[in-house]
Amino acid sequence: MTSKVIQNRDLLLEIAERKSRLLRSVIDQFDHIETNPVFVEEIQEAYLELDAAESGMLSEREMTIECPGCGYECNQIHSYCMACGTKLTDHGDPMDA
Repeated sequence: MTSKVIQNRDLLLEIAERKSRLLRSVIDQFDHIETNPVFVEEIQEAYLELDAAESGMLSEREMTIECPGCGYECNQIHSYCMACGTKLTDHGDPMDA
């Protein structure tokens, strides 16, 4: 996960800043927002979208390919299966998996 944070640091920082601005806006306009369910719903949706984008960047799964020898899910950047040693690159394009 550390590498994903480093790789996506600029986008994660942007999302954090947008969340902060959204929450600051809620605090500043609380009286108006509290009495209007449409505002509450829009704010919830905006926050959840930002949260989902942030989570997606941190929890993306690596692209995998199934080993033709044993069925083990291998990272597509590997040339050989980490479980049984079968060569992966001779068994089709990993992007087709």
